[in-house]
Amino acid sequence: MSAVKLENHTGLPHLLYEKTTPDGVPMDILVIRGTFDFAPEQPMTLSELQSEIVWGDRFGGPAANFPLQAVIVEEGDLVLGKPGTDVLLQGSLRSPEGHWRPSWLAEVHVGPVRKTLRVCGPRTLTKGFLGWTLSEPEKVEKVALSYRLAFGGCVYDPEPDLAQIPNVSYPNNPAGCGWLPNSIELNIFEASVRERVEAQVAQIVTLPAPQIEDPLNPYSDPTQRLQPVGLTPIPRWWQPRSTFQGTLDARWMAERYPRLPEDFDPRFYQSAPTDQVATPFLIGDEPVHLKGCLREGEYRMRLPGVAPLLVCESTDGQYHVSVPVLDTVRLDLDQRQAFLLWRLPVTAGISKITMALVGTDALPCKASA
Repeated sequence: MSAVKLENHTGLPHLLYEKTTPDGVPMDILVIRGTFDFAPEQPMTLSELQSEIVWGDRFGGPAANFPLQAVIVEEGDLVLGKPGTDVLLQGSLRSPEGHWRPSWLAEVHVGPVRKTLRVCGPRTLTKGFLGWTLSEPEKVEKVALSYRLAFGGCVYDPEPDLAQIPNVSYPNNPAGCGWLPNSIELNIFEASVRERVEAQVAQIVTLPAPQIEDPLNPYSDPTQRLQPVGLTPIPRWWQPRSTFQGTLDARWMAERYPRLPEDFDPRFYQSAPTDQVATPFLIGDEPVHLKGCLREGEYRMRLPGVAPLLVCESTDGQYHVSVPVLDTVRLDLDQRQAFLLWRLPVTAGISKITMALVGTDALPCKASA
């Protein structure tokens, strides 16, 4: 990593770290993380206590023994860069006015990003002579934002004789619920394993059903093949995110490894679902409208309206101004805080960077690196 002197007058945590480009070139990246408090009907305010840079992904679930059933609770901040702004939520969706309800709609609007989902209380599928029956949901006042409550699942060999347990999973959400494999999906197993897994699946008479779903494509039974719905980060090994890493075949291993494949797509760095990625990047003063997410029912505010402005000095004494891109907006519904991440690649020849926080209306351009 190059020796760059940093003067931070923003009051926000920052980190200069080194990453490698898809072509294997080392590059210094500067990330700045801001924590802001929700403020009804006005721009978010700077939090008195700023959260520190997150060095790596934080997982929830049985990550050690059953990694396919783990989910990302919070994505790490140290990525190379993102082509657009990830809009992510975490915490729990709460029923309007705190009333216990069997279900309700939750709507999230952040600038151009719009998403609606339906949440409900626990419900169960029961297998009978005429097929599967879905129970009515129990009444609840909150539902956790977790892909474990969305459509998906994973089935393991009940009698494995290997250190690694053979499994078949729903590729878009192995951690979910309400899914069972069909005969085609079981073809990945050799005959004896398939026989055991088929017998196990045949004995299942009850299943937990998803509590988070697309209101336009509701869940009904485990034979469906639905797109899981959520607002939290998607792990790198799930589809469709995993498809963006390119072709990892024998030719890649022989000719390009350890560089990334030639068909690598930088959208792989986006952890938000595709419908939660804003392109072009958000500026940081966009309106936020939450409905069916907080006890108030409807909640309106704006992103804080501030951004870091950087003055970069090169080794030959030249100066230029840079505006990092806002590539992550994370709303924590439980803490009522927002975490914003700005990122800038630091080119060779820069000896000093001075950082200040300015209003978005004072930026010399909308977004530049």
